[in-house]
Amino acid sequence: MRDAAPLCDNAPSRRRALAEAALVLATVFLPANLADFGRGALIAATSLLALWGLALLHPWTQWRAGQRGRAVGTLLLWPLALGASLGSAWFMERPTPPPRLGVSHTRPASGAGLELTHVKPGLPADGRLQVGDRILAVDGTPLSTSEPELDFQTRVSEAGGGQPTTLRFTLERAGQAHEVSVPVGPASPKPRPFQGEAMTWLCVRALGMSLLVALLLWRNGQGPAQVGLVRAGLGRELLWGLPVLAGTYAVHIAASLPLAFLGALLHLSGKEMAARKEVATSLVETGLGVPAFALMMVLVTGFEELTFRGFLVPRLRVVLGHWYAAVGVAAVLFGLGHVYEGTLAVFQTAVLGAWFGLVFVHRARLPSVMLAHAAFNTLNFTLMLWLQRSGLLEKLTQLAPR
Repeated sequence: MRDAAPLCDNAPSRRRALAEAALVLATVFLPANLADFGRGALIAATSLLALWGLALLHPWTQWRAGQRGRAVGTLLLWPLALGASLGSAWFMERPTPPPRLGVSHTRPASGAGLELTHVKPGLPADGRLQVGDRILAVDGTPLSTSEPELDFQTRVSEAGGGQPTTLRFTLERAGQAHEVSVPVGPASPKPRPFQGEAMTWLCVRALGMSLLVALLLWRNGQGPAQVGLVRAGLGRELLWGLPVLAGTYAVHIAASLPLAFLGALLHLSGKEMAARKEVATSLVETGLGVPAFALMMVLVTGFEELTFRGFLVPRLRVVLGHWYAAVGVAAVLFGLGHVYEGTLAVFQTAVLGAWFGLVFVHRARLPSVMLAHAAFNTLNFTLMLWLQRSGLLEKLTQLAPR
């Protein structure tokens, strides 16, 4: 194990380290989650982050000290970093297709099927289905007993192959059995995490966040060495990426087995498989080839490692006083950034984040972790392409228990 102390050379005070870590995390998580609440919330979040960053960088202090070039550079680079980091929240379109049926539902405390809790006016179910109806079957096939809500949603969205059709519901209303038919239009394409311009904006965001981290390091008198980027021995460090990659797969498999058991126990397997399929299909439909995806991953995973390992782990070490505690907290935060992949994927990704953090702390170097992370994502993407094109992805989804 190398001495990790150089990672904390010229480290800020505990209070400032916490403020810097919070700024980086807020910039990563806050705007994208507020985009759905309208421009007002996004303007407020952007303004808050802009002022927060200026308060930490305080270019006026540099100006008064005669460092006017640094002050002007900070004033020019900070808006550029923030704008690139938040650009997707401001400019990327997020289509919200109308519901195909127009109902809300819940799983009843006892008995089969699901219960309708709301019927939206003006949509196909209005006037045909009622609040309190218990849906037992769709087109004559009973709903899954383990995950009726997921089964219902899947059948409604896939009925008629996505073309206009009529759904036939077997339901219980006021203690009596009924058959109700509801004509529905074509299924709208679901918004996916990597559709349209999302990959381009992901790369822009990676550049913006990397610049933000560099500005904070620069303001503290730190450099690349404090995030594990050292030129000496770079070739050997990159070679270390191979055993780190092998370890990544070992950790991934070790985490997957108990999580798969937990998913089956909690009846989450169907939802998890559907979420993974959605991500896989979305990535495949970007049209990227393996070489282009690999190049993008060098940038995107480079930003993730620079942010969550290179920057946050030493800052959290200052705040918490222990390297392993810092690695654990950074791993949890890293996992939360992947909630779109499914509930269990958050835990799985957090375990991978802990592995990457431990390697970073023990080696006090970042390139091997960056390379392993990029290679891991690229190899998984290559596997997704093969599964999608061979039709096995669809078959695996259908085999998942519902």
